[in-house]
Amino acid sequence: MGLLSKPFLLRLPQRLICALLAGLLTVLLTACSSAPLLPPQFPEQSLGLPDRFSTSGSQLTAQRWWQSFSNSELDQLVNLALASNPDLQATYWRLQQADAAAAQARSGFWPRLTGALENTEQRRASSNNFDFSGAENEGNSWSGSLAAGYEVDLWGRVRSGARAAEAGRLAREDSFQVAALTLAAEVTSVWLQLQEAWGQQQLLEQQLDTNRKTLRVLELRFGGGVSGAADVLQQRQLVEQSQQELAQSRADIQVLQVQLAALLGVAPEQLPDFARTVSGLPVLPALPDTGVPSHLLLRRPDVRLAQREVLQGHYLANQAWAERLPALTLSLFFSGGGRSLSDIADDWLLNFSTALEGVIFDGGNLAAAERQQQAVEQERWSAFRNTVMQALSEVEQALINERAIRERLSFLETRTELADQITLRQRRAYGQGSVDFLNVLSATDNQQSLERQLLTARRQLLENRVTLYRALSGGLPAQDLPQPAAQELEVYRVENP
Repeated sequence: MGLLSKPFLLRLPQRLICALLAGLLTVLLTACSSAPLLPPQFPEQSLGLPDRFSTSGSQLTAQRWWQSFSNSELDQLVNLALASNPDLQATYWRLQQADAAAAQARSGFWPRLTGALENTEQRRASSNNFDFSGAENEGNSWSGSLAAGYEVDLWGRVRSGARAAEAGRLAREDSFQVAALTLAAEVTSVWLQLQEAWGQQQLLEQQLDTNRKTLRVLELRFGGGVSGAADVLQQRQLVEQSQQELAQSRADIQVLQVQLAALLGVAPEQLPDFARTVSGLPVLPALPDTGVPSHLLLRRPDVRLAQREVLQGHYLANQAWAERLPALTLSLFFSGGGRSLSDIADDWLLNFSTALEGVIFDGGNLAAAERQQQAVEQERWSAFRNTVMQALSEVEQALINERAIRERLSFLETRTELADQITLRQRRAYGQGSVDFLNVLSATDNQQSLERQLLTARRQLLENRVTLYRALSGGLPAQDLPQPAAQELEVYRVENP
């Protein structure tokens, strides 16, 4: 503790005064510059990952993986969604909040400097018969002060807090990537479902036309006494079924268009024309190279997000430990004043103090806070391991599903070919009068159902590939992520009358 007044300082050599002030400034700046950066890598831990995935291809996957489907309309839809989706823009602003919080935490490395300037005008009542003619009775005074305070980070409390905030900022960056990847996958999936729905509609229209032609033939045969009424009624039922399924298909298309518009951040009636283009399901690209699990999975944004949160929990635990220890603070206070503004520099007082302050008894509050943060750190480590295992599971499930869907497609294609032959032969046999119409009806219904199942299976195979691409993705290029401009929201700040 010390007090430096002007008379005392005047008796000191000028060099000693300069050295004292320069020394204090050096201590503060040295402490400020001692803040280490956040470690660039999380310490590698044994996560029990396998050496390789069960299946792998040779095709390298681009960051913009949806371009593998080679469809310009899909590329435009994903780009539009990334630029305009409100939920993704909200994630961007959460990232900006984390960036500001990290900057606030880093401010603790620097001293806090405040200043004040005050002017006082003092007068007495005229009833006191006081002589106001003298300048000494004007009652005007000036005063000014500067105060600097700094906490010496002995135990790393400030440093740990800044590192925790930086880890939180990095986690929000990864969360931004996760949201962008999810959005791209959702747009691609809805687009694939739309292409299938349009294909189903075309298929159902063809089937309805075929069923109506068959019904007309049966009605003519019934009029000629060749076919029975039951045959006509059964065919009419099949026509009604086709009409019902066609109506449902059209409703499905409308629902999917509304979903796509929501993902693009526009109203359904504002859906762009290229979003209504019927181009059919694309060709399945070659199987991507899945690579080494430890390399691919640990680069995933959701895994990095969990990793950053573990780091944040570690630094918050360190900060909670440092909170229990005494804090060393340095304070510098300069004040001066007089009748004129220039007197502040002539008549002044300088005070420099050092304080060591800590909690003696708080009922175990700080100790409990430290235990809480340690438990948070352990929780986040477990969550990180779970995220890695889930990421591994997503890749393996997508690979298994691809094999299963390919096999199912092969069976469906064979069954569809057989159904075509069966239907043709049943119609011929019915025309010859050797089988009942029920056989024809059953064969036709099975043939049409297999055609629709085949189209659905092709879409499921493509949609499963989207899941695989997303599971293997390390994030999108930074230039693809939106940076929306701040909106003027003054209208929402006006209170309602």
